[in-house]
Amino acid sequence: MTGESDASPRLLIDDSARDPSSKIWYALPGGYFDVPLAALDAEPGSEQEERLENLMALVVDCAPETERDRYAGAVHDVRHMVRYMRSEGIIGCSLGMHYADDGSSAVSVFTVALKDIEWAPPKLTAVRAVSLRESPENVGLLTLPGGRPGSVSDTLVTTPAVAGGVAQELYQCNLYVPAPSGAQLAVLTLSTVAVNSRRHYRDLMESIAHTVAFQDPMPEIERAARGDGGGSGRTVKDDIAGDFG
Repeated sequence: MTGESDASPRLLIDDSARDPSSKIWYALPGGYFDVPLAALDAEPGSEQEERLENLMALVVDCAPETERDRYAGAVHDVRHMVRYMRSEGIIGCSLGMHYADDGSSAVSVFTVALKDIEWAPPKLTAVRAVSLRESPENVGLLTLPGGRPGSVSDTLVTTPAVAGGVAQELYQCNLYVPAPSGAQLAVLTLSTVAVNSRRHYRDLMESIAHTVAFQDPMPEIERAARGDGGGSGRTVKDDIAGDFG
């Protein structure tokens, strides 16, 4: 799901929100686009892999002849990275493109992992998860809708120089949201080289935390969109739109 804010705040419901196999739901602001991890990591020998190979070959063929080896290497790296991400339990990935305050483009990568953990009270899990970060001064505990616990941390790291490039700083923000069952932990991570916008991204991640759900929120959201939100005067739709301002 993605939330957008304008004169009349509205929600755009992604098709993935209605996927019966979904294990977690969350909202993203406009400017984020899903990466089809499963499609990029097709089973060997499958029809889907054959279609993917044909598509990748077409991409390489469209490149200038002098650049084809570089394009082929980039395609290989993408598939390798997707396979690694899935092996680490990442079930969702989105790429974001926005404009920074200085007018430059700011690119970010947002991932979601859902981990099975040994049972513990959710609040204890949230504290434990965030305490493992390298920068405890950037740790925050969150109170999410329904009184559910969560935690957030962020840090700056320096990435090594690769392929003749230069080392650069990378901003990374992590959210930890335990499932009410106490047996699962959602880890939502945003990474970007737009380190000057880190305050904005931290606020953004805390807003996303308030939309995380482990049970299908669609029936309630659709009731709210029809105006059947009851007498409280505030609906799920209002809450999500308010999160993203």
